[in-house]
Amino acid sequence: MLNPSDYTSPQNIWNGISHYAQDHFDKYQDHLPASFTDDDLLKALKKSADKRLLPKEYDTFRKAVTALRNGTAATLKHENLYRLCFVLNLDSDSEAQSLFSYYLHCNELSARSLDEFIILSSLKLQLSWEETCKIRRKYHEQIQEQPISPSNLCEGQTAKIYQQIIHDKIQTINDLWDFLNAPENMNFFATTRNTQYLALFDDVELEILYNGNYEQIIRLVTNYGNLEKEPILEYYHSLFGLQWGDNDRLTDKEISSLSSIFENVFMNYNNFLLLVQRKRLTDISSGTFMLSLLKKLLTEDSEKDNDFYMNFLEEDEFIEICDDIRIAFGFPTLNPECDNFDRLLLDVYQETLKEHSDLSNCDFQNVYIHSLRNYLRLIANL
Repeated sequence: MLNPSDYTSPQNIWNGISHYAQDHFDKYQDHLPASFTDDDLLKALKKSADKRLLPKEYDTFRKAVTALRNGTAATLKHENLYRLCFVLNLDSDSEAQSLFSYYLHCNELSARSLDEFIILSSLKLQLSWEETCKIRRKYHEQIQEQPISPSNLCEGQTAKIYQQIIHDKIQTINDLWDFLNAPENMNFFATTRNTQYLALFDDVELEILYNGNYEQIIRLVTNYGNLEKEPILEYYHSLFGLQWGDNDRLTDKEISSLSSIFENVFMNYNNFLLLVQRKRLTDISSGTFMLSLLKKLLTEDSEKDNDFYMNFLEEDEFIEICDDIRIAFGFPTLNPECDNFDRLLLDVYQETLKEHSDLSNCDFQNVYIHSLRNYLRLIANL
């Protein structure tokens, strides 16, 4: 049996930074010994930061990465994550997306956000951090005035902007200035992104969800295309209570306790209402998405051609499909070294597979979700 207390402390993304340097050692071999230590890496990061950041920024970044190295902090704030891209001397925006998604357990940088649009464009153009900040300062007011969410729920707009503008149109810094100086282009930007919202609520009639009030009945779209009515509170309990195939679920008290342990995954009902109404500034996390995804994955042989079909009895397939779906929606891949909730998901999965490999695919999904809920209950009640 797993020890619930092993999952109550956040994982440190320092390991992710170290693995990135190892996997891209050719890029850093002039600054790191072949078998570099954590202290070697910290020294190299501080030296690079001293060269690329302004003195006041350098001091802030130096303290943050030192805290990571020493284990007194688990992650970096957004601004230091942006700085890290330049301190690591990344060659492109795609390298930044790889760093965030595969190594740091962060959502991809989003072209929907004006600030991150500028950073992505700057990385693509290989601008310095100083040049990037100059552009950000010029558009500080527009960044601050972005709406929390996009004005409509159309899918694919961010990917279109990314491909047609960042990749194709912006070839020089003047191209970037021209795009940003056109007032009509500002209408696209928002603080939070549509893609992850649509991914989480793909079983809901979106206009009713998005435009309804807190007490409104939402309409759930079943596998058969019918619309079933359900109060938002019931949807909340089903999602965060991990209710599956029975009447058992995590209680509100347990969900509240879990929200302080896995603070990026669980949330109280009031915060969920803000999320539903697109009034919450925080983007949806991969952990919250996984609570939904595990119950939406298909297990019947007749559904094998569906992208959401999962053979739970094959560990490599389980990890690969989860990662593919997460990446498709801008979430990071499963990373047990950087995220304690991912570690719990995988450890419970492996324990269930070891004990119940003789079950049918459908029955295994049931047992796995029930086991995950039981471990979450134990963690909540520590």
